[in-house]
Amino acid sequence: MLFAPRAEPADREAMLQLVYDRQQIIEVLHRYARAIDRCDVELLKSVYHDDATDAHGSFDGNAHEFAEFMVPRLKEQTSYGIHHVTNELVEIDGDRAIAESCLFGYHRVPGGRESVEKFFGEAYADRAEAQGRIDEEQEYFTGGRYLDKLLKRDGIWRIWRRKITVEWNQCQPSTMVVDGGRAHYDIPGARDTSDPSYLLDLDSFDE
Repeated sequence: MLFAPRAEPADREAMLQLVYDRQQIIEVLHRYARAIDRCDVELLKSVYHDDATDAHGSFDGNAHEFAEFMVPRLKEQTSYGIHHVTNELVEIDGDRAIAESCLFGYHRVPGGRESVEKFFGEAYADRAEAQGRIDEEQEYFTGGRYLDKLLKRDGIWRIWRRKITVEWNQCQPSTMVVDGGRAHYDIPGARDTSDPSYLLDLDSFDE
């Protein structure tokens, strides 16, 4: 049975190793979300081995090439994006592991016929135009799963094989409110190294 309950290891060192490995794998999965949302190509490459592959819908091939393909595409077609990775199930066998996790993604797409049609397709653009909303920013919500095979090489866990499922989406003109009182709580980040998270640094912790 996939991801079946497992008995507690009798050996305490084996238990500690299992806990450590599982935590490292979950951090790999979460690091992917940070990399894709900050449009950080090098960080995105770091979650994959050099010979890794990613079957990602519009892309199916070497995962480092996927990073170089996807980040410019996101920056070109969307103005914002955020991914959440949840419900991680991990099965570890020595230096091999399999994982299934759920994904939730949200993107904003600039308005305008060319932009909307390029991202959503002609039929959606036609409907938005007929409704008089083609020039508004659009929202894309989606959900699915990451199905991963991971390997630990030289003590570091990385993805070796990834496939995704995309199981639902919701598309609509943006409902985001950024004026009035709500404007005081609109504190945007950035999709590059100017994001405030890149100022987090243990070497300057006390500054």
